Order: sequence, then C-alpha cells, then structure tokens
Amino acid sequence: MTTIFLAALMASAQPLPAIKIDAVPGKGFSATVAKIDADQYDPVIDRIKLLAEQRCGAKKVRFGRYFFDNQIDVERGVTIIKDFRQAFTCYDPATDPYKPVPADWKASAAEVTAATRFAQRFVDNLDAGNGALLAKLMDPQLEATTAEMKRFSDEAKMHQTGAGEFSVRLDGWMNNPPDASYPGAYAYFAVLSSHPGVAGTCGGILLYRVREGEYQISQYDVRYISQSLIDDAGFTDEELNRLCQR
Repeated sequence: MTTIFLAALMASAQPLPAIKIDAVPGKGFSATVAKIDADQYDPVIDRIKLLAEQRCGAKKVRFGRYFFDNQIDVERGVTIIKDFRQAFTCYDPATDPYKPVPADWKASAAEVTAATRFAQRFVDNLDAGNGALLAKLMDPQLEATTAEMKRFSDEAKMHQTGAGEFSVRLDGWMNNPPDASYPGAYAYFAVLSSHPGVAGTCGGILLYRVREGEYQISQYDVRYISQSLIDDAGFTDEELNRLCQR
C-alpha cells in the first residue's frame, strides 16, 4: 500500500536495522527491512526516503506499494513490523500526468457522501472476506492481489467472537500531502469495529480522489486490538495506546 507515513516517535537508541535497496526491472526500486522495532519506525522511514532521493538524483521520488507484517510483542506491549517492503520509482515532474489540486480545495457535501460510501463499501467487503473486490478497490499501483486482500480480511476478523460490523469515520481531507504517491486530494477514514472480541482499532484507510466521485484506496493500515489483551493479559489503556504507535 502506498506511503503516507504515520505518527512520529522518539528515535531509538539502538542502531537502525539494515535497509536493502534493490532495482526491480521495469518497476523502479524496492527497499526492504527485515524487522523494525516500535521506536525505530520513523527513523527507518526517514532513512528510506533519503536513500530513495539519492537513487533518483535529479528526478523526484514516487513511493508505491508497501507491505509488512504486524507482530505484537506482548511482554513489552509494543507493535513490531516485520518483512517491510517499500517500492519506489523516479519521475520527471515536467512530464508527470498527476496534477495537484489547489491548496484551498475543499470537498463538496456530495463529494464527502460519495467518499464515505466508497470507504464503507471497502470495509463491508473486508468483513465479508471478498478479496477479489477489495483488490479492485485498491490503487492499481499497489498491485494488490485477491489472496493478499483475503489475508487482510482474515486478519481483520481474527479477534472477532460474534456478529458486529465495521464502520468508517471521516477524519479529514488532505490536499497534495508531501508523502503521498500522487499530488491531489485525499480523505482519511478511521475504521471502527463493533464486533465482540475486538477492544478497539488503530489506524485507518486513505482514499485518493481520482476525479469527482471516483476514488481508490491509497493506504490500508488498520490494526485490531483483541479484547483478550485486556481480559487475559491485563493491558492498561497506556499499554493499548502504545500498541497503536509506530
């Protein structure tokens, strides 16, 4: 999924993990990191940005598909990222087909309704396990597959112990965010769950506005916190909040 990089954390005192940059024929480059500890996330991302800029030289960097596995370190109460992969390409702004929206662009009421409907369609199919449709709703640059999206659906439902539903909450629009894959308008939605067994959620989904009334999922980054971490492991609110950080 594309890269809008998330909340800032304090830099780790430990050395940063190794970052490997490989050329991908016909697709640009891939940055990979085997394991990122919770407090190393921002410094690692900053380092990847720098390495990408160095590779692209006079051209600009466009970040594309990214993928990782989440793992909860229960003893420390933190989220660890494993097998992180970030694709990027180099492009010339003079020939770039993607154009920014005006800095003061605002979504109309109809645009908000359409974007919310699209986001809700995505989470409805996430709960239904419809990997094929979920893949079609993603930005094509992300190269999402049916199997991959079915896996995301399975992970979204793994803590559920009864019937419920996902819902979305529009948390705001962003115009031409600097870390996005393309310039333009983006809508960020929190994903909420009423399923028994799920204590709460972290993160959300980012919609890219292709044109009026047409959207793609630019980023899906949602973590589902199980009720058992409260009932069995005795996690406090502070510890649960820490799980949402990286």
